[in-house]
Formats: sequence, C-alpha cells, structure tokens
Amino acid sequence: MNEIGNTIISTEEGKAKYDAALKELLANRQFLARIMKRFVPEFAEYPLEDIENKYIEPGSVTVSKVGVEKNLTNIEGLANEDSSLNEGRIFYDILFCACYPGDAGTLIGMYIIVEAQNAYYKGYPIEMRGVYYAARRLSSQLKSINNKTNYGCLQKVYSIWICMGEVPDREAGTASLYRMEKHDIIGSVKRGREAYDLLNVIVLRINDRIRAEDEVLSLLQTICSNVIGRNEKLERLREYGIRVDDGIKKGVRDLCNLSELIEARGEARGEARGEARGEMRAKKQMVL
Repeated sequence: MNEIGNTIISTEEGKAKYDAALKELLANRQFLARIMKRFVPEFAEYPLEDIENKYIEPGSVTVSKVGVEKNLTNIEGLANEDSSLNEGRIFYDILFCACYPGDAGTLIGMYIIVEAQNAYYKGYPIEMRGVYYAARRLSSQLKSINNKTNYGCLQKVYSIWICMGEVPDREAGTASLYRMEKHDIIGSVKRGREAYDLLNVIVLRINDRIRAEDEVLSLLQTICSNVIGRNEKLERLREYGIRVDDGIKKGVRDLCNLSELIEARGEARGEARGEARGEMRAKKQMVL
C-alpha cells in the first residue's frame, strides 16, 4: 500500500481511538453528575455530591470501547449493546443506571444513555436517532412479551446527546428536552407522570467557535474542545470545581495527544496528496 493509503488508515485509527478516549473521560462520575443535575429534571434539587455518590448506581457505568486494527475491520463495541433478531445491533457510548427518591422514601430507577456526537446532521435530525436509542433501551427491559408481561416494571430512559464540532453557530450553546406529555382530549383524567413519561431525549449543542454561557455546557465545551491545550483544560476543570485526579489527567492527556496526532497526520496526508499530484503532473509533462 502506498504512503497516502497508510496515512489515511492511521488517521481513521486515530479518530476511533480519540472517540474512545473521549467516552472514557465523559464517563467520569463527576461529569455525569453535573450533566444530570443541570439537565435531568429529577435531579435538579439534589446536591452534586449525592448524585455522584448515592444516585448513580455503583458499578453501573459502562463505556462502549472501540478497538481498531490497521485493516479497520474489527471496530466493535465491547459493552452497552442492545440487539434483537429483527432489529440491528446498536452500541451506546455511555450507559448507566441511576435512581432518585420517590414518595415514602422509595427509590425510583432509570437508565441514562450519554452519546458524544460529532456529526450533528447526517441527513436526518439527531433528535430522531435519540428517540430510537431511548426506545431500544426501553423495549430491551422486557425479555419476552405475552399476556402475563408486567409493563409496570419499565423504568424511564434518558437519551442525552452531546453534539459538538459540526454544530452551526446559531445553535451552539443551546440545550433542548424532548419528553412525553399528556393532553386530555375529552374530559380530564388524573395520571401521575411516571405512568407515561418513560422516554426522554436531551440534546446539548456546543462548538469551538461560540463560548457557551451555561456553566455545564461550558464545562463540556472545555472537555471536548480541539483547540484548548492540555494544561489550560486541566486549569479550567479545576475552576469548575472538578477534582482533577490521575484518571482525569490521563484522560485529558490522551485526548490532547490524539488530537495533535490526528491533526499532524491530516496535514501529512494533504502534503502526500499534493506531492503525488505534482509527480503525476510532472510525468504528464514529460510525456507531452
């Protein structure tokens, strides 16, 4: 294989490893707790410390890891998988269980999916994909369907999408919640929201050009940025109250190193293409 081909493969491999490193970093409980408190209504009134240590279920946070070989044929998720005989297989970036206090001191459980999405519009609204992911997680809670199925055991699902990179400036720094609502058509019937509000989608939108005003969006912008250096990222995280331990330091270092590697290889690919085109033009000129 020629030099250009090798450079392209290395770039794709670097991007896959960058995505995997970003997922690992975002899966830190400190970041998940801040996302939950700011954007998931059930946790708005609870302290960050309680969300991080009490309401994110211990050992439940799983991350879809990506392993890439040179031939790019073994890209696969190692966790967070939902599959069925009649539907395609999907892998969630980050999936975990959480609970919050209900009436009479009971704890109400839910599933939370967090997806880091660089391609904001792939020919369809990202919201539609978010609904589909939430629906798959909801349906996968029931292993079989028959006349004895207890639908009352279903737990709410939040599908949270952190959109970055390609987000247009007019939408950067925004967040939207999509949820199920009850509207009485004839008469009025009282039903608790927990009886029907089982599927929720949250879309967060950031890019490197527009500084987010919201503190949590700004935190995510710092984590996901391709233009902020390692030391500045770590300093900003401390300013947001993040405990910058060895795990976070390693995650930030890996992200920054991979980002620089991808940029350098992209430049090398452009140079290699330019050289190849120049050689081709020279050969054509010699023939003429």
